[in-house]
Formats: sequence, C-alpha cells, structure tokens
Amino acid sequence: MRQVKFSTNWNNKLDCRCFTTIRLKNPSKHKLNEVYAILLKNSVHKKAEIVSIRTIYYSQINEYIARLDTGYPEAEAKGIIKRMYPNVDLKTKPFSFILFQTIK
Repeated sequence: MRQVKFSTNWNNKLDCRCFTTIRLKNPSKHKLNEVYAILLKNSVHKKAEIVSIRTIYYSQINEYIARLDTGYPEAEAKGIIKRMYPNVDLKTKPFSFILFQTIK
C-alpha cells in the first residue's frame, strides 16, 4: 500500500474524516481514488483515499488554504512549506492540494 508521511498532525487534521495536504506535484505518487496508509511519525495512523487533487502554486496558497491545511496564518504556513522544500524553486514548481477521506 502506498504511504503518505506526516511529521506533525497540523491543525489536528488527521483526526478528521476528511483532511488536506500540500505536496510537490507528483502524479505517479499521488493518484485519485487510491487508498494510502497515512503515517504520523512513522506509525500508521489510518487509511485514507484521495478524493480530489488540485494543482496549485506557492503564490496561490492563501489564508483559507493555509489555515485549513496547517492551522496557521498564510505567512507562517508558507514558511513551513519553505522549510519542507528548501531546494525547490517555489516560484515555478507546481504543488498538489490533495483532499483525503478516511477509510473505516
């Protein structure tokens, strides 16, 4: 089973029925309707299915997306992303805004 790893349960989102994540766009890794093991600190937290994927760019991460995904204001959330991807050109590289639904 494919995995998506989280080091932090931002905004306690992993405890919700549906949650989002912002990842570098990788169509071979993140696929619509696929089920993933959601890992939190390298332990399986739950299983979830990708129900939607939207391509976004760093400049499009607004207050709404930032707070929903991380629980932090836009500037702080963008800082988190910069630290996660220090060697990525954030002006040109596409991201995926992924919506998961928990599998029971």
